[in-house]
Amino acid sequence: MADIELACHTAAWGDDGFINALSDIEKAGFKGIETTTGVVEQYEDRVEVFNEILHGHGIHLVAITTTPNKWPGMSLEEEVERSLNIVRFLKSANAKILTLMPPKPNPDHPMEDEADLIPVATAFGEIARRTQEMGILPCLHPDIFSLVNDVKMLEKFIEYSDPAAMKLCVDVAFLATADIPMAKFIKEHKKRIGAVHLRDIKPLAAKRKKGDMGPKYQTVELGKGTLQLEDFVDTLLDVEFSGWATVELEKGSKSLQQQAIASHHYAAQTLDLVL
Repeated sequence: MADIELACHTAAWGDDGFINALSDIEKAGFKGIETTTGVVEQYEDRVEVFNEILHGHGIHLVAITTTPNKWPGMSLEEEVERSLNIVRFLKSANAKILTLMPPKPNPDHPMEDEADLIPVATAFGEIARRTQEMGILPCLHPDIFSLVNDVKMLEKFIEYSDPAAMKLCVDVAFLATADIPMAKFIKEHKKRIGAVHLRDIKPLAAKRKKGDMGPKYQTVELGKGTLQLEDFVDTLLDVEFSGWATVELEKGSKSLQQQAIASHHYAAQTLDLVL
């Protein structure tokens, strides 16, 4: 049995469906959640109420995922303060992790060269450093639709940020969609991995509307997609990763409650994760 604890992300339910998410996630058997900045906005002035709601469901907050902004274009000072406000919320809820989504490219003001990456990476370095000082783990989550969409950009972003403070959130689906060799990546970055996102995906229908640049895959319940999740978990264990793995879901033909129950069962029975 692995020393990896399992949480479920509430994003698929939407911010307005947060209470429903808690009920579904509790019924599935999860003991932890990761949630969104929208939930912070709902409860930042009522943290005690938030904690009581979670306690009533037998669930605790593990992490919050930030909402990415566009670069160039966003205010870096505001980005730092916004992130640190989330960290303060995490502290008050006795949570562990800040999942930092990198900026998205700005199609109206594209970066001209690598030097344009330095200011935003430096700001994220400040976020990581101050987050760590407050006792929360800052984990950068690369994404194919962000500026940090491959290994080269990831290494540059970390180099320009704060390599001593910035950790990684490794998403198995990101590695697959970015065509990054999973085992090699995990082994090379093993000392930086602070958290994990567990997703399974399957390709969408081949026929797409002309000009459609949206996702080419759909997130499905664990075990129903094309990803080698057992190999992913085995590799994490090989490098002695110990920490939280958050299951991510997406609205589909089955209800989110059904997907959560099935994913929890798959994680317990097939992946042999500590729950």
